[in-house]
Amino acid sequence: MIGKIISAFIFLLIVANVFLTNSVVNKGRELKDLQVQKGSLESQLRELENQIAQASSLNTVREEALRMGMVAGKLYLLPPVPVALAPKN
Repeated sequence: MIGKIISAFIFLLIVANVFLTNSVVNKGRELKDLQVQKGSLESQLRELENQIAQASSLNTVREEALRMGMVAGKLYLLPPVPVALAPKN
């Protein structure tokens, strides 16, 4: 009787070990896939940041404005407006 109980207990331990080992392996695979995905997304992020930097450069903006038919404006300096001051006592 005790032999059957010990055998059943050992069998349950083996099944639990196989189950836990399988779970750990699956989580490891998921982690590796997520790390690969993270690397890919970081690479895409760097590429997009580079594109933003290029598109917002002064030369690119100037070229795009000229292509759209915009011209450089002229800067006019206005004389200061006279202001009435209260007399000092």
